[in-house]
Amino acid sequence: MAQQRPPLEEMTLRQLRKVASIYNISRYSRMRKEQLLAAIKKIEQERAAQGQMSVQEEQKVEASKFELGQEDRNGGLLSSVDEALGDLPAGYGESRIVIMPRDPQWSYAYWDIPNEQKEVMRRMGGQQLALRLYDVTDIDVAYQSPHSVQEYLCDEMAREWYLPIPVSDRDYALEIGYRCADGRWLSLARSASVRFLPARNLQLLLLRVAASTSKCTEWYTIQKQ
Repeated sequence: MAQQRPPLEEMTLRQLRKVASIYNISRYSRMRKEQLLAAIKKIEQERAAQGQMSVQEEQKVEASKFELGQEDRNGGLLSSVDEALGDLPAGYGESRIVIMPRDPQWSYAYWDIPNEQKEVMRRMGGQQLALRLYDVTDIDVAYQSPHSVQEYLCDEMAREWYLPIPVSDRDYALEIGYRCADGRWLSLARSASVRFLPARNLQLLLLRVAASTSKCTEWYTIQKQ
């Protein structure tokens, strides 16, 4: 435990000289006790004042982070910049769906379907929104039938979904649409095909990426030295 420093007035001349040396007071060895006391007190008062100013400046900076009424360089309040901006739209008027691998056994999908297009499909007889996962390995699903079809019922309010992958090392495409009571399928959007690597290939790819990253880091370290 550090020993507390006694008051300056109670210090001996030798102790005062030690304090003066710590404060880098010039020619302290030639000063008398009264002169040392005055010089040390002056420095400590200056340091205390500087510390108080630093705390005040820091408080001002922290407060300015939350200041909504500050002005920008061109004049005017920054808080008024976004007054004319509306809320972000729920969608962007284009039907699209994307599927991507999460791992060899699972995929992640998200989509954006305008409500107007959904309403059109419902008027045509669409009853249940669903996702269809197609195995499109080595085929063009635009004019060829997929190898297999997996169907998953979907909530109307959902905009993303996790889907299991039947078999890895295959190409898959995802389609969203409506099932009809008479068996028809009304398509809203179809994704591009995506390859789902098997676990062994994925592990090999990750090892290659890790090795490449390690080499880049090593090269950067050598160049920096």
